[in-house]
Amino acid sequence: MRSASPWWFHEDLETKKKWLGPVGGFDSEIGWTFYLNMLKEILESLRQVALDQSIRVTEFYPPVFSGEQHIPLIDALVNDKQTILQLNIPNNGIVSGIPDDVVVEVPAIVDGGGIRGIHVGSLPKELMLFNILPRMIKMEQILHAFLQGDKTSLILMIAEDHRTKTFEQAYNLVEELLSLSWNREAAAHYR
Repeated sequence: MRSASPWWFHEDLETKKKWLGPVGGFDSEIGWTFYLNMLKEILESLRQVALDQSIRVTEFYPPVFSGEQHIPLIDALVNDKQTILQLNIPNNGIVSGIPDDVVVEVPAIVDGGGIRGIHVGSLPKELMLFNILPRMIKMEQILHAFLQGDKTSLILMIAEDHRTKTFEQAYNLVEELLSLSWNREAAAHYR
């Protein structure tokens, strides 16, 4: 959500609630706690089913679509059942003003013949100027930093975030993240 809404939606919990509903969105203090607790409950349910041989898995988890798109996607592709899904696919002219190699989330027709995006055309100018194009620039900055192994670009991107108060804060964050044991490869890559 943070990447799809402006920074001022996220100033504090009350502001998040104003813009994003009673819990302030999934990444608020309340929403994130709810999400983590839900994951714990799901894990405990899975553990219970796995350990109790008297429970039939299909009774606990009936063989019905869950609402997630991956099952209908596979079903449409494998069984040639035409359906329309919202998917992330290369643009290839679907949305005007966005390069073909940029992945966009759009409606798509899916069947045994593959995945074909439905032409969207032009988005409102304000949406392009204030939402899409700034995100595309950020995407290019991230890609540049990765391809060049450029740690300075990482620091500059963090320094530009409104929550960053000083350049030193951005520098220290990148240094700290790259010093974590599981980031050794990233630390070697970004110089």
